[in-house]
Amino acid sequence: MARLRTPPTGNAKVDLPDLAASWLQGLNTTHDAGCGCGGLFAPALNARIIEEDFLDYLFARYEREQRASLTAFVDARRKDVTRGVAPNTFERWIVSLNDVALNDADRARLVADIATFVESMAGGARQRPGVCY
Repeated sequence: MARLRTPPTGNAKVDLPDLAASWLQGLNTTHDAGCGCGGLFAPALNARIIEEDFLDYLFARYEREQRASLTAFVDARRKDVTRGVAPNTFERWIVSLNDVALNDADRARLVADIATFVESMAGGARQRPGVCY
């Protein structure tokens, strides 16, 4: 999985529908043969598995940083996806983040972490070859 950098402290506004579209684009990006996902030899990326991996990572990270509201919020989504009861796709969930009960700082942090992850999937922010997510 991509290493998430600490998000900038600025108040840059992220367009959530664009972020969701970038997630979908990242799933459909051709990856290098040496990529950790299997590259050109792998079948289509499974969005649900990637989402589960990412949510597990965020949960552990926020728990370690003692960010209780983010830990609980991500854990709720993580449990729904694992049980197969999440009614929305990940891209719809991203778009809905402005409407959830998180304070502005937590929402900004979550959106920044998702944006970093999605950028890495699309190849735009790869720090080293062979890593897509």
